[in-house]
Amino acid sequence: MPQIKHIAPDRAGCLLRLRSARELFKPAEATVAEFVLARPERVLQMSVSEVARDSGVGEATVIRFCRAAGYKGYQEFKLRLAQDLVEPVEFIHENISFDDATQDLVQKVFQTNQKAVEDTQRAVDPRIVEVAAKALASARRVDIYGVGYSYFSALDLKLKLVRFGLSADALGDPHLQLMAAVTLKRGDVAIGISHSGSTRDVVDALGPARKAGATTMAITNYSPSPLTRVADLVLLTASPESPLGGEVLTSRIAQLCVIDVLSVAVAVTLGESCLELIKKTSQAVKRKRY
Repeated sequence: MPQIKHIAPDRAGCLLRLRSARELFKPAEATVAEFVLARPERVLQMSVSEVARDSGVGEATVIRFCRAAGYKGYQEFKLRLAQDLVEPVEFIHENISFDDATQDLVQKVFQTNQKAVEDTQRAVDPRIVEVAAKALASARRVDIYGVGYSYFSALDLKLKLVRFGLSADALGDPHLQLMAAVTLKRGDVAIGISHSGSTRDVVDALGPARKAGATTMAITNYSPSPLTRVADLVLLTASPESPLGGEVLTSRIAQLCVIDVLSVAVAVTLGESCLELIKKTSQAVKRKRY
């Protein structure tokens, strides 16, 4: 399968696109990206020459940055940025204080997780979901690679696919990942899950899987990244990091949302035969309950 070049879709918003695509930019362009992300309201009032001056680059670099981000030029970029700022992004975890009352902590954590879900909904490209679902529905075998917390997301996807009658496995051990990857064939699917897109073990497994002929997919917060460079299809999450919780909880919530979307799309692709399999698997585990 030819690789589908992918950054967050336009509907995801300008700031989310910039955050998820940091590695897309060349060093000078990345300087402009960081300048914009640090002060978006100020950039909205600036000319291209002012942005170039204050970020320490040339005007041509600012234009190249806009085009690399998927916009025709500086004016379209500012238009998309203005649309983002109508509802400003608030990084709630950054406002958490050790002096906060418990009720405030509860509110802030839930709001942050809700934001991760909303942003991920905008970041997921339905076209990619459709192609991925068709590949999974017809796959001879599906391997899912994850390390650390992402391994639990891999297990969740495995359980969903097995219920549909698909041959799927979740692999968290780096040696097993590599051994499984090189035994894949054309018609198989390998999925790598990594919030950063830079988890070495997952990248090291997905690359050989692709070389073996499998269709490769990535579920990650960042595109491009080392993981997306060896993936035919990319499903983006959009979860912010936080000083107290890192990206652990929000990243898993975002990953599980994408996995739910993907599994439902697979079920729809398989059709009504899938319902009978779900019924059978549900009946099979009923006797395990008291």
